Amino acid sequence: MRIALSRLIAVAAVASLPSFCYGQSPYFPSPEAGPRSAPPPGAEEKAAAPVIPGRNNELFKKLRAQCETEVACGNGNPDVCIQATEIVLGSEPPDEFRDLLDAQKVKISLRLLEKAVEKSDRAAGRAYDWYNKTEFFGFGNLGGYTDAYRAKELMELMTKHGYPGGALRKARAALTLITVTYTEADRTAACNTGKQLMDGGKLDEDSLAIAKQILDTGHCKGLFEKK
Repeated sequence: MRIALSRLIAVAAVASLPSFCYGQSPYFPSPEAGPRSAPPPGAEEKAAAPVIPGRNNELFKKLRAQCETEVACGNGNPDVCIQATEIVLGSEPPDEFRDLLDAQKVKISLRLLEKAVEKSDRAAGRAYDWYNKTEFFGFGNLGGYTDAYRAKELMELMTKHGYPGGALRKARAALTLITVTYTEADRTAACNTGKQLMDGGKLDEDSLAIAKQILDTGHCKGLFEKK
């Protein structure tokens, strides 16, 4: 008798609760609750559209693996690290980096370039440019990646190797930075450095671009037009 009474109470309690099928969310009505509202036009088509992977995903994965294993261990071609950073900082970065801020992409690129700086002066030069970057009238580190001490180390490394890109970067600073540190004689010397190295004809792509930038300044144009 007691068992029968307990069962009646339990059945009554369950009957008083809303019923849900397994796998059905209580936030959506059951079929018995009435028809669901129709989705907005085009919603089904958007939901069904496939996600197209970025075209650089696989290439970046390959270059990154070579950079972080072969190049980091002193083997392989250090240019793969440079190529990997060009993809990260380019217009079509890998999907995993697509929504990152520019400063975050720079930090990732610097980690890759650091794997190659001992074997590649181009990699050292590119890393130097980011570490030495100044913004807003000389105030740096707004992106959290500038590092004057590391930039100095890389400049010393490029100078030790006799890399023209190091001398050109020094010359560019004398002509483009807004500072009283450089004199008129310093700027003239910078122009001469740019012209001599340009005329030498043994510059890599990065160094050639800097030489052209130097010779395109107003000071250098005025200096060589007089001659």
